[in-house]
Amino acid sequence: METLVVASGISSIPVGGHFLSRYAEEMSRTWDARYEWLADGFGVKLKGETFQQEFQALVECRNAVVHGSGHLTRRQRSSFGKFIQLRKQLESVLGVQVHGTEIAFSPNSAQNALRVASVFVHAFDRAVLGMSKMSY
Repeated sequence: METLVVASGISSIPVGGHFLSRYAEEMSRTWDARYEWLADGFGVKLKGETFQQEFQALVECRNAVVHGSGHLTRRQRSSFGKFIQLRKQLESVLGVQVHGTEIAFSPNSAQNALRVASVFVHAFDRAVLGMSKMSY
């Protein structure tokens, strides 16, 4: 994101500098915010792509580990429909099962996570490099 902002040249004009001082932190606060800024600000549309959806499962798994101490968080359980969908995604994408709210890794989970992260990085790079010249 920072590289795209620098390449845009927006920080070299006063209004751009003011804009960045006000919104730079918001641009990367959440993955949804990142996707929105990438699409609206730079024409890099990732949200909804298969690689992005699989990466989102990895992000949710990480959040369960970090914020839920190995359990799905309150936010992840807040909507029954989303809870069921998340369980399915964790299993199909990462090989991670959910027992109640506790996540359980399979022998292949780490390898699956590395594959998902690698595919995401390569697809992101292709999307950015495939952009036509930035017109700012």
